[in-house]
Amino acid sequence: MLRGYQKQMVVLQMPESETFECAWLVLRHESTAVSHSDMLTEANRLIGAGVTVKQKKRAFPVRTAFFLLGLVVGAALFFAFSALLAS
Repeated sequence: MLRGYQKQMVVLQMPESETFECAWLVLRHESTAVSHSDMLTEANRLIGAGVTVKQKKRAFPVRTAFFLLGLVVGAALFFAFSALLAS
């Protein structure tokens, strides 16, 4: 734990939200003195802007095709070497 170090933050309670109970917003260290109403205005702006989550595009068919191709090639090599060793 750091001693002598202080962070300022705004905690927004959201009882009407089914997903979130509260939001904690920590002020930057280099920010100048900001009034309480300015902090709440900025916090509401950030929350209103929303957070977009970029979903990862799945390359499942390509990966599966390469996996199956490797499986087939490996099986073919195994059976070819088995046939050579058996004869």
